[in-house]
Amino acid sequence: MRRKVGGASMVEFIIVLPVLLLLCLGIIQFGLLYQAKATLDYAALQAARAGALDHGRNATMRSGLARGLTPLFAHSPGLGGQQQALLYSNAELLKPGAYRIDVINPTSSALQDFGRAGEYAGATIREIPNDTLGFRSTAAGPGSGISVQDANLLKIRVTYCYAMYVPFANRTIFSLMNAIDDIYSTGKPGLGLPTRPNRCYALSTAEGSWRIPLESEAIVRMQTPYRGG
Repeated sequence: MRRKVGGASMVEFIIVLPVLLLLCLGIIQFGLLYQAKATLDYAALQAARAGALDHGRNATMRSGLARGLTPLFAHSPGLGGQQQALLYSNAELLKPGAYRIDVINPTSSALQDFGRAGEYAGATIREIPNDTLGFRSTAAGPGSGISVQDANLLKIRVTYCYAMYVPFANRTIFSLMNAIDDIYSTGKPGLGLPTRPNRCYALSTAEGSWRIPLESEAIVRMQTPYRGG
């Protein structure tokens, strides 16, 4: 009887082990995702601040985003580790489709309504005035429907393709987010048949990683005349 009970316990353990293992790995992966989302929130704010100080230029916001994402790539303490992490962060953003910065405000209509050429930068560069906002009209622009004061609020949305590394959990989350039915049919992404591939699927397929999109928004007041670009 003892041998029979022991055999039954072993069978039950073998059945439960994969589920328990996936649960534990999933907890670890979701913890890392939470950390990555918090880091992205900070990085998005750094990108917006950088853009606010440099006319909303995309290149400057990208540099701010790279600085904000540095903690994700820091693996050693000290100044050397920090500089190496910044290099890794910049290299990460050079990958096609690894990130995207969308300017939600001001819109092109706001730039058309309030943009002025020849006041600050040159005759051909249109900028939204940033000075004496307290004394300017608060009337809404005909195209944008907002005032010049609201047009000086820089709001961005950052999408970053985060690579997951925890075994089994990364493949499961990746397959669910891309609507791949046969989760464990392949050893790497790209060979399954996604019915709803997200914007990180192409990069995941190209480099053989398990990436999912994380989004964050940030809003700051412009400190320089907005011109975009």
